[in-house]
Amino acid sequence: MSKKNTGKSFEKYLKSKMKDKEISLAFAGVAIHLKIARLIEILRLKEGLTQSQLAKKAKVSQPMIARLERGDQDRVPTLSTINKVLLALGYKADLSIKRAA
Repeated sequence: MSKKNTGKSFEKYLKSKMKDKEISLAFAGVAIHLKIARLIEILRLKEGLTQSQLAKKAKVSQPMIARLERGDQDRVPTLSTINKVLLALGYKADLSIKRAA
């Protein structure tokens, strides 16, 4: 039995679900972890480092780097750990807070 396509795009579906405050907050939480994950991976690759090399420079474990780059929601790294990794890559975090739209 196949589902009938109602013509409703994923974007419209997501927009409708984002009206729910709880879903919106959960989505935002995941999105920030994934942004940080992708950024760390891009910076590491730009520097030509393996996860193990970065871990050694940042004084954290290689599995921590892997979890960080994966955006692991079960074992979220602390801001301190993220900062150590960024510093090892030659960057620093600049946190800004603004009112949500």
